[in-house]
Amino acid sequence: METYILLGIVGILSFILGILACPIVIFLRARNDDAWDDSNMTNIIRLVAHIATHPSDFGLMKYDDGTYPFWYINKDEFRGVVKTRPKGK
Repeated sequence: METYILLGIVGILSFILGILACPIVIFLRARNDDAWDDSNMTNIIRLVAHIATHPSDFGLMKYDDGTYPFWYINKDEFRGVVKTRPKGK
């Protein structure tokens, strides 16, 4: 019985640590990019919140040359991206 309680506590603490580590990892990776505005760490929290609340916006983003970085978002995963959807009967 104590083992299950301990495993539950470890699981909850691991989940919390993962949530806290996610913005830190993004910040550590983004600070090496010249295009990233690294004026404060809240930019990372705003980015994660925007991804969570408006995922469709990422399908509308495009580079200066007109290509889309997230071209696969609005496509069927099998038919439009990896082209492996089985044929219908």
